[in-house]
Amino acid sequence: MKDRKALTLYALILIGTGHFSKAQTTFVYERYASTWATGEDHKFDNKQVSTDHLPVALKAKKGEIELLIPQNDAFVERANGNAYIKLYLVNETAQALSIPRQDATVGGVTSEIYVEGKWKLLQAKIGASCGNSYWTMSLKSNHYIYLEIDNPIREGSQQVPYRVRLKTATHDIVSNPVTITITPELLALAGTKILSISD
Repeated sequence: MKDRKALTLYALILIGTGHFSKAQTTFVYERYASTWATGEDHKFDNKQVSTDHLPVALKAKKGEIELLIPQNDAFVERANGNAYIKLYLVNETAQALSIPRQDATVGGVTSEIYVEGKWKLLQAKIGASCGNSYWTMSLKSNHYIYLEIDNPIREGSQQVPYRVRLKTATHDIVSNPVTITITPELLALAGTKILSISD
């Protein structure tokens, strides 16, 4: 009887180990997206610009902190083939906003798509493996910073509403939606857990 229990326990450990290994080695590239503080001149100098110079097409509200995606020219593709979605983080309040940073990227950013009547998690950022990567940026009152979030989704047949969410220590900021096209396989993964990996 004891031998039988021991064999059962051993089998459960082997099964559990197999599932654990599979979970650790299987990830979907399109579910990871970093948000880069490139600046509109792409100098990565964390340049903050007065909201007086915000593109005319973007309508920021006084007294609000907003994450704005342009409706007409949101998508960018570089000569090297990398693709991004434009974001403007706008602070139209009287106080500075503390923003979590990881080197040249912004922390606390996820993307979501609207599926089956609700917003579901689509992408998250890869975490940094070095503690020195983390720092805090202060976005001044009545200023904005230009960002670009990775857009690794290059093909698909399903059009869905998409938005970006930024969580700071004090704010939960959600962008306006735009439409993206994704594959049915990626659509099916929306709302499921994203495996944690470090860059």
